[in-house]
Amino acid sequence: MAEIAQITLDGPAASGKSSAAQGLAKELNAYFVNTGDMYRALTSVVLSKGIDPETQPEEIEKILPEQDIRYVSGEGLELLLQINGQLAQASQVRSPEVAAKVSLVAKVPAVRQWLVKRQRQSAELGLIVMEGRDIGTVVFPEAKFKFYVSASPLVRAQRRLVQEGEVSEGATVEKVAAEIAKRDEMDMNRAVSPLKPAEDAIKVDTSDLPLEEVISLMATIVRKGLS
Repeated sequence: MAEIAQITLDGPAASGKSSAAQGLAKELNAYFVNTGDMYRALTSVVLSKGIDPETQPEEIEKILPEQDIRYVSGEGLELLLQINGQLAQASQVRSPEVAAKVSLVAKVPAVRQWLVKRQRQSAELGLIVMEGRDIGTVVFPEAKFKFYVSASPLVRAQRRLVQEGEVSEGATVEKVAAEIAKRDEMDMNRAVSPLKPAEDAIKVDTSDLPLEEVISLMATIVRKGLS
């Protein structure tokens, strides 16, 4: 496959990759594609149908042919996530219930194959910044620019704790850290497309870096590469 000028950001939960990817896309006049929300969208559908992703993965596979989850163009470079023709609501994809189950849905091989096809279609838009967990390794292994974003477990737990709708009421840093560690283990050890840095990815630790510096660092690397 020929190298393409797309930008991938991979990394674990609450590492800061979504904010960095969004800021980088704005800086470069590119489209921002959040693949995590695509998995969350499907998870919300799975839960609404009463399917338990832990014990009924085969039921998830059965409903895939009738689902349509995609990004559509909004104003300018804005992309809007649709679930079966309806705009996805933040309360729908960013709920604690969905956050707790999304890794179980994401580890189903058929789900990953189904969504990777849809994610690759985004390249038709033009220059994109896509973030997720297997973008540089599986979705766009031929991408010209790859970043792997991480942060210390404590910093990630603190970030997740202040994200609206992401944690249940009364959550503590310790509890959130334990939940993140559990998700890390699931994401890194799944049989299909495990979370790991691409061999040619540039690693960025955001623990002690302000978001503006992270975006500036990445933008400088991309601009230099494009010129």
